[in-house]
Amino acid sequence: MADTIKCPNCSANLFFEPASGKLECAYCGGSFDPSVFEKVVDELTAEPKEKVSEASVSETPEPETAVAEEARETDEDNFVTEDAEDTQQFVCKSCGGTIVSSLNTSASFCPFCGSPALIGERLTGEFKPKFLIPFKYSKEDAENAFLKWCKGGRWTPVKFVSKSNIEKLTGIYVPFWLFDIDYQLDVTSECRTDSVVHSGNKTTTTMRYYNVNNKGMYMWRKIPFDGETRLDDSLMEAIEPFNYDQLIPYDYNYLPGFFADKYDQDVEALKDRAIKRVKNYQSVKFKELTRKYDKVTVKEDRSKIMNMAAHYALLPVWFMNYKYLGRNYAFAMNGQTGEVAGIRPVSIVKRIVFFMILLTVLAAIVRLGLGMYLLEEVG
Repeated sequence: MADTIKCPNCSANLFFEPASGKLECAYCGGSFDPSVFEKVVDELTAEPKEKVSEASVSETPEPETAVAEEARETDEDNFVTEDAEDTQQFVCKSCGGTIVSSLNTSASFCPFCGSPALIGERLTGEFKPKFLIPFKYSKEDAENAFLKWCKGGRWTPVKFVSKSNIEKLTGIYVPFWLFDIDYQLDVTSECRTDSVVHSGNKTTTTMRYYNVNNKGMYMWRKIPFDGETRLDDSLMEAIEPFNYDQLIPYDYNYLPGFFADKYDQDVEALKDRAIKRVKNYQSVKFKELTRKYDKVTVKEDRSKIMNMAAHYALLPVWFMNYKYLGRNYAFAMNGQTGEVAGIRPVSIVKRIVFFMILLTVLAAIVRLGLGMYLLEEVG
């Protein structure tokens, strides 16, 4: 039974390092590609075999492209699977947050509310994701981005930038549903163009009307919606988009050193939001198609959703929750692109000090002006 991912060279714990994209050992310096880690372990631990005559070996090239294409079309069961014994699921007693991590994850508190009260369970079955995007930014990168972001807040409390607070920055693989939606646009509208002619004091406006039918199939791919209710949806949307070219089949070997939350909103719970967003996209597209007209009046809209599918994926996010004067504040950073978002708390003390200084300066200006006025009167 494996409880951690061990270095095949020295048996120390391995951690995924975003900067290199490798599983790295801090003890012997070993570095391993997560996607082929099991193969490397098998090679290093395999018993020596008898030498085979080269004449008897027939090499056949691997059809890498064909295999890759087939993997995208096959069922989830054909992707790399995780060892359930290698993961631990934490349920926070304070906020009910559920976070999944490897057993050698360094963080030991709930990233949603900061509570240290955690108990262990397992992540299995339906909560196993299909895809994943590995972290590209390390915790040091996230800390630097957080400090830079804090400098943009004039009223940010000093304690907000404290060392103890920065240590709460947690790398989480957030559960997302990626929606693929085919939308058939079919709109009949009355469109008008206006032409204005000025002749002396006379202005003539000529209006031409057209019956226009806009039709077309739009295929929207990988529209992201986080499946975690404890995370602010607007915060997650603010750090989009992700680069889906780096989306890979789920592989547990990319998790060591990070949390991985499981979803508590399924596809049905998010379907209406996905449809609403696509309709907003289509509204923008329709305006682009009819922007040459001065006025557009929709007479009939027969547009409809033709197909919809959703894929479960884990996407990398650096996250921190901070409580100030009884209110929760959150900071998030896209672990792949570095995009940051959040709301800074406002220090009441800083504001009071600022206004006290401002009043003092204003009082000094008034006294100076009054003194000069009295001197002029006496003179």
